[in-house]
Amino acid sequence: GPCVDAVKTLEEAGIKTRVVSMPSQDVFLEQSEEYQKSVLPGNIPTLSVEASATNGWHRFSHAQIGMTRFGLSGAGKDVFSAFGFTDANVASKGKELVEFYKKVGSVPDLSNCPT
Repeated sequence: GPCVDAVKTLEEAGIKTRVVSMPSQDVFLEQSEEYQKSVLPGNIPTLSVEASATNGWHRFSHAQIGMTRFGLSGAGKDVFSAFGFTDANVASKGKELVEFYKKVGSVPDLSNCPT
C-alpha cells in the first residue's frame, strides 16, 4: 500500500520510518501502557493514514491523512489519489512533519495528555 511504498522514499531522504498497522483503536487502547509506548512512543513525529475519517487519530499521531469530507464517486485509484492516499503524498507529508519538528526543536509527547 501507499504507506509501505512511501518508506523507501523517506528512508532515501534519511528519515528512519516504521509502518504500524492499527486495525482497531479500541483494541489498542485496551493494551498495557508499556505495549502502547513500545508501538507508538508518542514523542517521535507520527503520521496516521486512514482510508476513512481522521476522527480519533489525534490521540496517536501528530498529523493525519484521511477523509475530511463526505466520499467521492469514481474509480478506486482516482478516489484514493484525490484523498491523498498515494505513496508520493504519504512520503511528502511524512517528510514535512519531520522537517516541521526539526525546526520547532521538539516533538510533543502524545502519550502525555489528559484523558
